[in-house]
Amino acid sequence: MKSFTKSIAGICLHGATREQSNTALMHSGWKDYINNIAHVSVSWHKGRRVHLEFQGETKMFKLLKCCILLSASFSISCGMQSCEKMKGKIFRSGVYNLNTTDGVEYQTYCDMLTNGGGWTLVASIHENNVHDNGRCTVGDKWSSEQGNNESTKHGDGNWENLKIFGNVASATSDDFKSLAYFSIDDAKDIMIWQVPNNTPLSMWRSNSYLRYRTYTQFLADLGGNLQRMYQSYYPIRQGVYNPGSDNGPSYQVTYDEGSPADTLSHFGPTTQPYLTAGYIQFRTVNSAQNINAICPGVKVDPAAVTYYQQACIGGSAFWGNYFNCGDFSGMAAGGYGTGSGTSVDKTLIESTFLIFYR
Repeated sequence: MKSFTKSIAGICLHGATREQSNTALMHSGWKDYINNIAHVSVSWHKGRRVHLEFQGETKMFKLLKCCILLSASFSISCGMQSCEKMKGKIFRSGVYNLNTTDGVEYQTYCDMLTNGGGWTLVASIHENNVHDNGRCTVGDKWSSEQGNNESTKHGDGNWENLKIFGNVASATSDDFKSLAYFSIDDAKDIMIWQVPNNTPLSMWRSNSYLRYRTYTQFLADLGGNLQRMYQSYYPIRQGVYNPGSDNGPSYQVTYDEGSPADTLSHFGPTTQPYLTAGYIQFRTVNSAQNINAICPGVKVDPAAVTYYQQACIGGSAFWGNYFNCGDFSGMAAGGYGTGSGTSVDKTLIESTFLIFYR
């Protein structure tokens, strides 16, 4: 059996001391294995990073690496397919490497604190320009980057397709869609964080002003992820569905930060009477058969078909009033961040919605 040497460098220890990690490396369950099968050498860099060298059998290497690094609390997931599957092994929130069932590795953020942890960031939605020259233009990935155009009226299709974009580290500065959005196929609930734009990743939790999540495991009956839900159950197709009556379902949420009253306070006073806070609603169809994909934090009155775009985001891309076209749709139709009439306040219009699965 052929032997080889493999090096792994630059793996952060998340605060573990040298002594703690040395103890973990020599954990009783692996001590004999390490001594008998492979050679391990450890060198330290500024007490925070470690360089490990393994020499052993090729088939054994991956298993050995995985178990040693997990024991030492490293930022590595060893081929796990979601943050939920790391519960009990990883305890700190942060960016981790996950793998699809096809073996494609990617990075995303894991929240390991909320309600026992195991939440995988799958997407972020923000609005980079809601002024006249920014409607359905570059950056509006959750509606259309091709203009308020009848030939592309259904939008860019990113709620339903297998396209990915953005980077986890800049998820509050640009739209983000992870492989996790469609590769995780056993999600049951979703969680949303509302975070000010341009918030550094390390401050997402502390700076979020609303954090809420579903708890009914609804997604298990709708394909196990949002991509399948939209593709198979609630497609984004303008001009096809009946206003109000073909709206998608709404699900009640529980709050980890904020409240239903806080949620409602960010919407315009003209819109508020037609909203019930403390929910997440999917696919709304307005009076002109335009589609919004999701209403974060609220459900809409089915009869109030002219107000959906003032509370819901993403969706189709050919609106009679072009000012409703874009990722944040009609949230600024009555003025930018005024919090008056139908316009949301500045806090909301300058926020990112982070979407998680578990």
